[in-house]
Amino acid sequence: MGIKDIRRSFILERAIRIFCDNSIAEVKIKDVAAYCNIGEATFYRYFPKKTALIVACAVKLQEKVADYFASDAEGNGFDKLSRFYYRFYEIFSDHRDYYRFLSEFDSYCIREAVSDLESYSDGLDVFKARFEAAYKEGVEDGSVKKVWDLDLFYYSTTHALLSLCKKLASEAYIVRQDDLTDKRQEIRTMIDVVLQYLKNE
Repeated sequence: MGIKDIRRSFILERAIRIFCDNSIAEVKIKDVAAYCNIGEATFYRYFPKKTALIVACAVKLQEKVADYFASDAEGNGFDKLSRFYYRFYEIFSDHRDYYRFLSEFDSYCIREAVSDLESYSDGLDVFKARFEAAYKEGVEDGSVKKVWDLDLFYYSTTHALLSLCKKLASEAYIVRQDDLTDKRQEIRTMIDVVLQYLKNE
């Protein structure tokens, strides 16, 4: 890794911290540059605009989360699917700011009509591949029952879980009903519903 790559990686890691601690919309390039102890002109050598930086941050965070989702060899297919889905819960418990970032990232991309998201989209396929491997193993070993449309099942359940995690990480308590349940238990309940459907008993 050359000096330019090291410098770019440093800026990226510092930017991730500032975006996870603050609203994406509120953070300016001058804030990131100051946090990195560099001038704005130096910053633009590595990222031509704020959008490029934000997408790069999203891709970097996605890579870190993908490592977190890496499957291990223990257990049957259902055990691996259980660990896959419970990663959503664990990330919410330990890194809630990641889901808040994702919520703001989605809004930013829509608001700014960001179109250069190929690397981010490619990264999403990693999660699906890990899910499919565990699912196929589970069907073969008899621990998981077949679903009629695997793509539909995967996207429906992961979108629902991701949306719930983003909502619970981003929103404050507004009405009294928001304080009736533990946020983490809401996520666990949804995961348990999904796993109950998948389990072959």
